[in-house]
Amino acid sequence: MQVHQNKDKSFCFFLVLAALFIFPGQGQAQVNTVEFGKNRLQFKQFKWKYYQTPNFNTYFSQGGDPLGKYVCQLAEKELTGIEQFVEYGLQRRANIVIYNTYNDLEQSNIGLSLDWQTTGGITKLVNNKMVVYFNGDHNNLRVQIRQGIARILVENILFGDDLGEFATNQALLDLPQWLTDGYIEYAGETWSAKLDDQLKSALLGGRYKNFYQFAFEKPNLAGHAFWTYIAEKYKKENVTYFLYLARVYRNLNNASQRICKKKFKEVLKDFMAQEEEKYEKDIRGRRNFPKGTVSVVEDINEHKDFFHFSPNPAPRSQTYAVAEFKHGIFSVVLHENFIYTKTLLKGGVRSDAEQLDPHYPLMAWDNKGTRLAVIYWKEGKVRLFVYDIVSRYKRVVQDLPDFDQVQDMKYMLNNNTLLLTAVKKGQTDIFTYKIEEQKVEQITNDVYDELDASFVAFPGKTGIIYASNRPSGKAKTGDTVMPSNNHYNIFLVDNWNQSDAKQISQLTYLKYGDARYPTQYNNSHFTFVSDENGIANRYAGFFTTRRAGIDTVYKVGDELLHNPDPLELDSTLKAQHKTEPDTVYAFSITNDSSYIFPITNYQSGLTETKAAGDLGQVSEVRQEGDLKFLYKLKVDEGALQKRNITARMTDYRKKTVAESLVAGAAVLVPEQKLHGDSARKAPSDFFESEFDREKKDSSHLANPGNGSLPTPGANPLAAGRVEPKEEPI
Repeated sequence: MQVHQNKDKSFCFFLVLAALFIFPGQGQAQVNTVEFGKNRLQFKQFKWKYYQTPNFNTYFSQGGDPLGKYVCQLAEKELTGIEQFVEYGLQRRANIVIYNTYNDLEQSNIGLSLDWQTTGGITKLVNNKMVVYFNGDHNNLRVQIRQGIARILVENILFGDDLGEFATNQALLDLPQWLTDGYIEYAGETWSAKLDDQLKSALLGGRYKNFYQFAFEKPNLAGHAFWTYIAEKYKKENVTYFLYLARVYRNLNNASQRICKKKFKEVLKDFMAQEEEKYEKDIRGRRNFPKGTVSVVEDINEHKDFFHFSPNPAPRSQTYAVAEFKHGIFSVVLHENFIYTKTLLKGGVRSDAEQLDPHYPLMAWDNKGTRLAVIYWKEGKVRLFVYDIVSRYKRVVQDLPDFDQVQDMKYMLNNNTLLLTAVKKGQTDIFTYKIEEQKVEQITNDVYDELDASFVAFPGKTGIIYASNRPSGKAKTGDTVMPSNNHYNIFLVDNWNQSDAKQISQLTYLKYGDARYPTQYNNSHFTFVSDENGIANRYAGFFTTRRAGIDTVYKVGDELLHNPDPLELDSTLKAQHKTEPDTVYAFSITNDSSYIFPITNYQSGLTETKAAGDLGQVSEVRQEGDLKFLYKLKVDEGALQKRNITARMTDYRKKTVAESLVAGAAVLVPEQKLHGDSARKAPSDFFESEFDREKKDSSHLANPGNGSLPTPGANPLAAGRVEPKEEPI
């Protein structure tokens, strides 16, 4: 593995040297090749380094070393499968630029020049270059990488691999943008339950009279769905052949006649009719509305949307907060009982671009509904304010410098403690934050993604329940372990155990789909959202626990020994050249388990849900067509007692189950059904033998002093760990 670094203050890109990234040594802003009036504000100075592998240069900035390692390994692993699918090989080493957060990406002028294209919410650079960002979910990053590789290969096929040839061929080849972008997205991720729900909502909403209107307003979804339809009806092997014929004939009708025996317009007409009929059949027998009253209904479109609905937990209150996005401007708006409205936060730049990452701002009510905490991003910093709804002023305004980004926030037992799911140095973990003391305490610390943390208190057990893609509760972690690409299950971790040996219990073992947004439902049940049947429905879990004894832990150096026998302890002490353990402690062990069952069978999936305080309430947000509905609901005790809801599978889920059975799939099946998942074997683990190769690898460090990016060499991949040396900017 080769690691390179440079000492530049900014990251620039010249059109005339499209094959390389060039860093001017003293430049203060990224203004080269950027059109007038399109410079982005920069609040952070990026210090770029890169890993070089046989087929990729992976660039990362400070704090992004773990992401750089993951991306370069993943790209090499996925390349062969995607090459086989598109039937074309990578002609020269590609460049990947990874940003630690979406907000870092927004600061870069990269992407504003003519050499870039932005589609599907992910910025990609043509001519063997791409840009990705980390949102806290490695599965999402994997899809970005796969789609980026597919875009490089497809655009090289269609337009050539240099700028001159690209411009000429692009003018001659008149293929719809939705068609090529849809193929690229299909190559990265064939389909998913989320996409299936979006397509259902679009087609049954009654907004689109024909495919062209649908493709004009939602080009990526329409293109992705079209290629999925071609694969299902006319065989998967004809997907790439269809695009090949369209390129050769320069005519979609001729390609359609060869593959489908119909004109292209007739194929699109069949798609609309058959998909709509399929979804109309699917919603029959499903309950459309929960037991409760709708609180809010909002109309949305490509330039207007509403996120993070947060109802006040007071039982009779109609107050709620919501993040509104309109023409590039986002606002946190407080609606008090439909008689008073106040804007608590406003930002963004007015534009007609759609909201690509509706991550911030985050909102959470305290348990009494008297304070609203808001976390947002401003001027390169993650910030927090707490609004007092009684006194009508912001009690707290402070920065959160300990985190790269915060994914989720909830109050714990008092109004001074927040429970955060946050990213720090490329790793998503769980933290508590004392607001007045501005003190952070880390609860989990591993390479797996931990999301949607919530405090729970069951008879005999308290802890923090969360969603994670870790393989099991006892999965190993460390520098040589790479993040998992498994789907998400629900786990419970002790919150009182301050040692490194926290007990983590796995509460769900879903075979298909993801389990997300867990929270306490009543005294003995927790609830979560899962798309196991193909639609994001609410599930419940009956929790039980029993004492299993005392676990004694001996810490010797970096080793943790659980209940060791004397010989094992003596052997470890001798190996560490110690006479006694560094630490000895004991804690109670429990056997935790749960019985899982669905309690809803919705026509459309839940897009958001929160616990509305500690009084047995939850909120639900669902979208149908162009409308979003917010519900504030009490615990459905009847559904918990009867346990008679059958959430039948959608056609999509039936197909994934059938494919898994045919392939002999194990329990942990990733939600994204990807092409060529087994990919190349050569660089299977670049960082496995770290200690043995550390000295040798250090000789490959480049240390340029001229302020420009070190030119990537052609040396073969050096296995092992290399710690990049930080240098002042």
